Amino acid sequence: MTTSTPSVPLFPAALPAPSSERWWLEHKTQIFQSPLSGQEQRLALNAARWRADITFPYLKGEEARTLLAFCAQMQGAQKRFRYSPAHNRAASWGNGSTPQVADPQQDATHGIDANLVASSKLTLNLVDNLTDHRIRQGDSFSLFSALGECSFHIVTTPPALSAQGAQFATIRIAPSLRFAPTNDSEIELRNPQACMRLLNDQQARLQWLPGNIVDAITLQLVEVL
Repeated sequence: MTTSTPSVPLFPAALPAPSSERWWLEHKTQIFQSPLSGQEQRLALNAARWRADITFPYLKGEEARTLLAFCAQMQGAQKRFRYSPAHNRAASWGNGSTPQVADPQQDATHGIDANLVASSKLTLNLVDNLTDHRIRQGDSFSLFSALGECSFHIVTTPPALSAQGAQFATIRIAPSLRFAPTNDSEIELRNPQACMRLLNDQQARLQWLPGNIVDAITLQLVEVL
């Protein structure tokens, strides 16, 4: 088993949980329509990325200063951070062994797939034969590279047993792999994280109220590719 230490800082844990979060996977699709027949041709670009709107209620005292300092450190949209969605902490995940990446075609020494095309599937070593019952469609997880890169994915289909044996299963994921995960590296199911940045430089504008209080604010985030 191999592990890596993410090099990107976490969103401040000292802040309270957001009052609401809105997450979506933003795809890029080029649509061409014939002016004569009206028929469409659609081209899906491999550039889907996560977007999020996170809303905080009034922040007081230390919480307000923490958010102010964080926004200053991010220098608007320049720097990135790791954020763990509050709504998706793999509720179906129990205390079993953590699955590990087990696909030689996705090993870092081979690139992403044989043709270096981003893959939407991942083969896992379940470690124990009960683990596949805990990975469910809709669960989220994150991968970390040896360089500390982080990517956030959801499981789009139930795990299917692999031809490699009962200990292995293949899952379909979205979005496609961002980088080639290293064999035997664990996937993060209990606290998955996405590598995000502020959408633009205007996100750091805080409205201060009397009493050293920051008014309710929604931060718009976008995944860093």
